[in-house]
Amino acid sequence: MSHPTLPRLHTASRALRPLALATAAVLAAVCAAPAAAATVNLAGLQAGGSYDQFIVKYRAGSSARASTAEFDAALGRAAAALPAAKGQPRLGLSHLRRMSMGADVIRADRGLGRNDAIALMKRIAADPRVEYVEPDLLMSTQLTPNDTRFNEQWHYADSAVGINGPSAWDKADGAGVVVAVVDSGYLSHTDLNANLLPGYDFVTSVNGLGLACLFAGLPSNCGGGNDGNGRDNNALDSSNIKHGTHVSGTIAAVTNNGAGVAGVARNAKIVPVRVLGNSGVGATSDIADGIVWASGGTVSGIPANPNPADVINLSLGGAQACSQTLAYRDAINAATANGSIVVVAAGNSNNDVSGFTPASCPNTITVAASDINGNRAWYSNYGAGIDITAPGGETCSPAAEFLALGESVSGKCTQNHANRGVLSTVDGNGYDFYQGTSMAAPHVAGVVALIKSVKPALNTAQVQTILTNTARPIAAAKCPGGCGPGLVDANAAVTAAQGP
Repeated sequence: MSHPTLPRLHTASRALRPLALATAAVLAAVCAAPAAAATVNLAGLQAGGSYDQFIVKYRAGSSARASTAEFDAALGRAAAALPAAKGQPRLGLSHLRRMSMGADVIRADRGLGRNDAIALMKRIAADPRVEYVEPDLLMSTQLTPNDTRFNEQWHYADSAVGINGPSAWDKADGAGVVVAVVDSGYLSHTDLNANLLPGYDFVTSVNGLGLACLFAGLPSNCGGGNDGNGRDNNALDSSNIKHGTHVSGTIAAVTNNGAGVAGVARNAKIVPVRVLGNSGVGATSDIADGIVWASGGTVSGIPANPNPADVINLSLGGAQACSQTLAYRDAINAATANGSIVVVAAGNSNNDVSGFTPASCPNTITVAASDINGNRAWYSNYGAGIDITAPGGETCSPAAEFLALGESVSGKCTQNHANRGVLSTVDGNGYDFYQGTSMAAPHVAGVVALIKSVKPALNTAQVQTILTNTARPIAAAKCPGGCGPGLVDANAAVTAAQGP
C-alpha cells in the first residue's frame, strides 16, 4: 500500500456561499488606500477557491492589539471599505481567538473568492498597526532488540542504508528526553502506550472545513475533529488517520519487549499533539498553536503543557514558502526560544524544498527521505534547504529510479513493494509499512533525542552541526537535486555528542 503521507496544504473555508463583491470597485478602492504597512501573504490563494478564515497580527503595543473594542472597530472599518454587490449585505468579520504569538484568527461571514480575499487582506493591511495578514491555510497528517519484527526494520540497521541505530543504542537510549509529535494524535497501541505522556487536541473544527475541502478534492468534513467537542485534553486520533501513531512508533516504540517493532529512542517519551483531523488535514492556526504549546509556551485558554518538548516532530506541511506563512515562522521561533529542537519533513513533491512550509522555515532541521538502496526516495523534496537525509522508504515506485526534477509525483507509483517502506505502529495494535518524508523526519527526531540524552544543553544550531559533521555523504548521482550533507548516522552523532 502506498503512503506518500505528508499532508497537503489547502485553504481554510467553512462559508455557505461566495461573496459577490463588485471586484473592480474593490480593487479600485484598494489602490486608492494608503500604502500597505504590513506583509500580505497571497501565494496560498487559488483561483476558484473560497476563503473565510484569516490570520491578522497587529504590532506589539498597538491599540488594536491591546483593546478588544479597537480591534473590532478596525475590522469593521476594513469590512465597510469593501463594497458589496447590489442586493448583498456588507461583509461581516468576527474574531475567533487570539493565537499563542499574538496574532488573531478572524472569520468572514461568507466565503470569498480569490480577488475578494486579496482585497480584504490588503484593506486590513492598510492599517499601519498591522504587522502581517494571511489566509488561515490547511496543511494535510544498542543492544540488538528482540522485537519480533525488528529484522524488517532495515531503516535502523548498521549498514550503508540504515541509520546505524544498533551501534548508537549501546551509548544512548533517549532517557529523560520528551519528543512532541505534532500530528494526527495517537491511537492506543500495546507497543507504544508505555512511552506516551498526556497530550492535547488542538483541532478547533468540529464538522470540517467545508468549501476549502471540496475545492481541494477532499470530503467536506476534512479537518474536522470527529470527536464532537473541538479543543480538549484528549489527543486521541478520533479520525483514525494512523499517521501520528506511525510517526510516534518510529521515535519511541516500546523496544526489547519481545514483540512488534523497535523505536529509535526507546526510552524517550512522546507527547502527542493533535492538529490534523479528518483526511489528515489541519488549519495553520491550530498547528501553530500546537507547536507553541508543545514547547511549553502559552496558548490562551489551554492549560500549560506539563512536559515541554526537547524535540518537536512536524511530519506535515504544504506547498508555500515559509515567508508566505508567517504564523509558522513565529511559532517555530517561539518553540526554539523555549528550548525545543524542531525537526520537519521536507515534503513529498519531488520539488525544491524552498517552496514548502514548514520545511523552509528558519530554526528547523529539515529532513529528506532515502530508499532501501540509499538513493533519494523518488518522491522526496530536495535542494539547498535540506539539512539531513533519513530513511523514508518506498512502498511503491515509478519504473525509473528518479523522476525529472520538479515532475509531478501524481500517478507515478506503479511498482509495489511494501516491505521497502518504513515499518511502525498503526491502529488496532497492528503494524504497517509507510513511505514518505513523514517517515524520515521521526528517524532524525529520534536521533536528536539520543543526542539530547547524552548532552541535554545542546541547542538547535549545535545539534545541526553534529548531524552535518557526522552524516554520510550521498553521491550526486544517487541524489539528484541535493540531499544536504547526507544520510544521518546515529552512532557517529551520539559519539560526537559524548565528546572526547
